[in-house]
Formats: sequence, structure tokens, C-alpha cells
Amino acid sequence: MDPALLRPLGLATLSGLSTSIGAVLAVIHKPNQAVMAGLLGSAIGVMATVSLVELVIRNAMENNGYLVIASTVAGALAYYLLEPLIPKVPEVDTESRGDVETHGCPKDKSVSQAAGARRTQTTTARATSGGEDRPDSAAFTHARAQSLKSAQLLRLGLLMALTMTLHNLPEGFAVAFSAFTPLGPVMALAIALHNIPEGVIIAAPIYAATGNRWKAVGLATASGLSEPLGALLALLLLHPFLNPERLQNVLAGTGGLMLAVCVIELWPEARACKNDRGLAIGMFLGSAVMGWTLVAMPG
Repeated sequence: MDPALLRPLGLATLSGLSTSIGAVLAVIHKPNQAVMAGLLGSAIGVMATVSLVELVIRNAMENNGYLVIASTVAGALAYYLLEPLIPKVPEVDTESRGDVETHGCPKDKSVSQAAGARRTQTTTARATSGGEDRPDSAAFTHARAQSLKSAQLLRLGLLMALTMTLHNLPEGFAVAFSAFTPLGPVMALAIALHNIPEGVIIAAPIYAATGNRWKAVGLATASGLSEPLGALLALLLLHPFLNPERLQNVLAGTGGLMLAVCVIELWPEARACKNDRGLAIGMFLGSAVMGWTLVAMPG
């Protein structure tokens, strides 16, 4: 392998492995709403700042501004059009599981209330008909319900892993191309912060379903490793055709893609945590740290 490709692949691998951090957090002590909102907010702040300041504005000032803006719009539009093709995670009745989340934050209680209403109606119907559950029948019903719920949660976790795997491929492209500039480590850090909440939302339902910490962390880590795979594909397919001008346009498109991820993916997930204060603090800190990093970065 060309030694010049080792740097982008190394950065993409380190960035992808940060999903393991989120997975470990999920299986040791599930982050609460404020922490999840802060993590997602910091990811938004970091990714939006590096995209706007470095990949779009500074890029447009130093190169052909029209092409840079067009590339940015094309990148955002490409993600907008492809995002509906990524499998969506279905809602799961998590009432008896203790609020396992589909997006890392507790879902609306209406699902639990609906489940409670169904149980109340069933109990009322049995009382009206004069029938009562025998202890062995109640135990069997409970065991069957728990088994079904575990299967649902396992399916949910596996679907999340698949979704995040597909989602990570274009992020691998972003790290790979930025690695040929001084911005490479900064881009890898930005996406690594974004991957930590992803590790949480993959590992939490799998751990809840299986009780196996290693399996939950392993699947989250495997999902993150799709990032260096995306980087490798990008390098093999596009690297031979890149020159300095094309590289800047590709980076502008990457900036548009990352801005689309912030708006389409991260913002709704962060808002679902229902902790605007944590979200705002995370966004401010992420943006401030990344802004300072860009100022201090040579070149």
C-alpha cells in the first residue's frame, strides 16, 4: 500500500473507534438526558464550526468561491437525497424495560401510557368476564412478554448498528480527503466527538436485550470501523484523480455534507433529549474549542 494512504486510514480508524467510548459509557452507566444533550450539542458545535469556518468560508476566500459554494450545496443536497434510503429505527414499546431509547434519550411517555391503557382494558375485560389469571399463567405470560421485548430490543440494536454503519461511510470520505491537508487531525477529532453518542445508541438496546457487555461494545465498535472502510473506498476510487483544486472542491462538498448531518441527524436527536440547556452548553463549548483549535492550527 502507498505510504501516503496510511495517514488518512489511520485518522479514519481512530475516529471510528470513538464509538467504543460511547458504547462503554452505555454498558457501565447509561448517560442521562443532560449528558446526551451535551454530547450531541458538542458534536453539532464542533462539526458546524469546522465546516463553516474552514471548509466553506476560508476555502471560498482562498480558492474559486463560486465552485466552493456550488460544491458545498452539492454535498448537502447529496446527503439530503440519500438520507431517506438509510433504514429508519422503528419505535419499540420500552415500558417495562425502563426507558431504553431509540435515540439515546427517553422517548415520549405516550407509548408507555398506551401500553398501560391496553393492559387496563385487558384486566377490565377479564374482570367483567369473571375470569382470573392463575399464578402459573401469569408467570408464563410475563416470561413470554419479556422474551418478546428482548427480541425487539436486540432487533432495534442490530438495526441501529446497520444504520450507523451506512451513516459512517461518508464520514470516512471526509476524514480521508482532509488528511491530505493540515486540517486532517481536526476533522478526525470533530467526527470522533460525533461518534461517541452513536456508540451509546447502538450499545444501549443490545446490552438491554442480551445482558452481554462485550457483545454490545463489540457491535458498536464494528459499526465504527465502517469509517476507515469508507476512507479506503474513497482513496482507491478518487485519490488518483485528485489535484489541489479538486481536493478543495471535495473538501467543500464534505463541509456541505457535515452541515446536512448536523441539521438532519444531530439536531433532531439532541432536541429529543428535552434538555435545551445541556444542548446549548454543548454547542457553545464544542464551537469554542473547535474555533480555538482552528486559530491555533498552523497554516
